[in-house]
Amino acid sequence: MSEIEIEAKTVEEAIQEGLKQLDCSRDKVEIKILNEGASGLFGLMGNKPAKVRMATKDGSASDLGLAQESVKKILNDLLKMMSINYTAITVSLMGGRVLADIKSPDSSIIIGKNGQALEALESIVNLILNRDEKTRVKVSIDSEGYRLRQEERLQELARQAADQVKKSGKTFNFDPMPARDRRIIHLALKSDSALETLSEGEGMFRKVVVKLK
Repeated sequence: MSEIEIEAKTVEEAIQEGLKQLDCSRDKVEIKILNEGASGLFGLMGNKPAKVRMATKDGSASDLGLAQESVKKILNDLLKMMSINYTAITVSLMGGRVLADIKSPDSSIIIGKNGQALEALESIVNLILNRDEKTRVKVSIDSEGYRLRQEERLQELARQAADQVKKSGKTFNFDPMPARDRRIIHLALKSDSALETLSEGEGMFRKVVVKLK
């Protein structure tokens, strides 16, 4: 389960920002209003932002310890079936997610072109875990630091897109990408008051759009 806290001028703005960061629809999250916010004197002084806590609904009753053990076993079995050598599989927890890292001399095979093989492996592991309520958690899989390099690359692409939009005034459309990558783009441009980012499209064609506010 992913959980975040968001502040904004109003509760609805905070919810919309949270949905953008979690990159999911409203019916897939649990929302708790921590502060409804308040306008200050004449709407100028002493304004208090609204604050909400939002969490994805999946995995809320999971045994995280069991999930970690299951992820390690599933990856071990899958890699053996694929005849891929590895030296270590480490698992940890972050924000209600299980993080798995594979050390392997065959990391290029595990990652694949543009990370597609890694995404497929991650999807398979998540599907297997979701069959049991006790292990129903989100799993993120990495190999030899690929995810970090990808995040840095996407952040740079986000900055380039922002510069282009500001100079041309035209909307910029990224190519379709997985939810994880879209989230990185959204967060990279979140603090830019001149721009807004949206996710458009459905399924594998969902993409990030950057435009002037």
